[in-house]
Amino acid sequence: MIDSHAHLHHADFDGDRDAVVQRLREAGVTRVLEVGIDRPGLDAALDLAARYPEVAAAVGCHPHEARHWDAAFAADLRAAAAEESVVAVGEIGLDFYRDYSPRDDQERAFREQLAIARETGLPVVFHVRAAEADFLRVLDAEGDPPRAVLHAFSHDAAFARECVGRGFWLGVGGMVTFPKSRLPDVLAGLSPDCVLLETDCPWLAPLPHRGKRNEPARLVHVLARLAEIWDLPAAELEARLDANFVRFCGR
Repeated sequence: MIDSHAHLHHADFDGDRDAVVQRLREAGVTRVLEVGIDRPGLDAALDLAARYPEVAAAVGCHPHEARHWDAAFAADLRAAAAEESVVAVGEIGLDFYRDYSPRDDQERAFREQLAIARETGLPVVFHVRAAEADFLRVLDAEGDPPRAVLHAFSHDAAFARECVGRGFWLGVGGMVTFPKSRLPDVLAGLSPDCVLLETDCPWLAPLPHRGKRNEPARLVHVLARLAEIWDLPAAELEARLDANFVRFCGR
């Protein structure tokens, strides 16, 4: 199993980070994409990738942090993206649900980071919440990246088809196990070949751990639920989803 989206640098893991990594190994998680979301997160993601052989890094300015995006942040991001351990730019995008940063700042940071992804040839990790139409508008203006994933996908079937039609993967985590989730119905109409596993830890823990701190070892519950949805053996599905991640990274 590969966790395509984690935040192991979060303070929630400061007391037992080594134990968390040991548990993910024991659970069969072979790779983790550690995602930096702000300026300190760039260094933190790189540090974790240097510390643990399973960890690769993604670096970006989250839309919540877009008010801090400036020329210095952009220069630091370009420098980080040149590191061997960095395999993606992200997470980047638009979040009009929280609006922690002004929408104009979000769009500017989004557009400029799409340009950095083009320059570096790296795939993109998208964050989109309550901003689907504007997200697509920006992509239509800037051009779709050749490889990208919609992180923490929880949108409807129409948006899923739109994103898959553009060649994007959908990042699926603990929400697919929630009783009232619409994701099972959305995913049932799609191929496993357009999905990446993720935890978004320390958030969005799957059942039976909902409400607790999430961690990569709990990816087994997400895989089991997806195997039910697609009526596939878990081992076969795991291999297909892992192959998706390799194609996403392009290496």
